[in-house]
Amino acid sequence: VSSGKISMKTKRKVEGTEGSILSSLRFAAEWGMTIEDVARKNKINRVTASKYLAIMEVKGLVILRTVGRAKLYSLKK
Repeated sequence: VSSGKISMKTKRKVEGTEGSILSSLRFAAEWGMTIEDVARKNKINRVTASKYLAIMEVKGLVILRTVGRAKLYSLKK
């Protein structure tokens, strides 16, 4: 039975992945990165990258711009 608490191992992994994505975006071109770019750079699948980026957008860490069909993410300044 789960107590609803997140294990420290899971928490560290989430923080590590989020930090890695932020680092990738920090050094990205000024127009940002697509979900595919983020996934490839961080060695995670597209679905995982998309979920992290959506959460990070809600937290106010990244900005999403849509250009045609592409979703471009960049760091919030």
